[in-house]
Amino acid sequence: MRLKRVRRFGAAGAVVAAATTALVVSVPSTASAASDWKCFGTAVKRCATVWWDEVADTYQARAKITDVAGGRDYEVKVTNVKLLRTDESEWVTVRTKADTDGWHATEDSANTSTVDPCAYPRQSYTVEATFSWRDGNSGEDIWRPNHAWGSLCA
Repeated sequence: MRLKRVRRFGAAGAVVAAATTALVVSVPSTASAASDWKCFGTAVKRCATVWWDEVADTYQARAKITDVAGGRDYEVKVTNVKLLRTDESEWVTVRTKADTDGWHATEDSANTSTVDPCAYPRQSYTVEATFSWRDGNSGEDIWRPNHAWGSLCA
């Protein structure tokens, strides 16, 4: 039986990341689970990450949206969360979560099921989700951070 070990990569992943104009993140080996949230927005904060569980050697896409205190009072929801991997020069969906639990008063989050990154060796991963908010007006944004996470399997 062959054992696998996933390691987050930096330098080797930079080649893939450069090809997809994304930044590759390496994670300290002492973490049992690691996340590097990438966020944007001021009145409504939209965040996404590829979550790495070092113990299980799995990835999953996570997304969350938060109504920031002190501004307008928005209801929020996050839907259509996708874990994407590179396939040469384009992104391919590996896992998806519709997350149809509706609107929330201040925060909503969703995540996909996990994937063994060694099933797709030497790939970069990213997350994409649909973020929605409403008060009297509404907004929606499909967003993928300009960022990728990667692994090397041994």
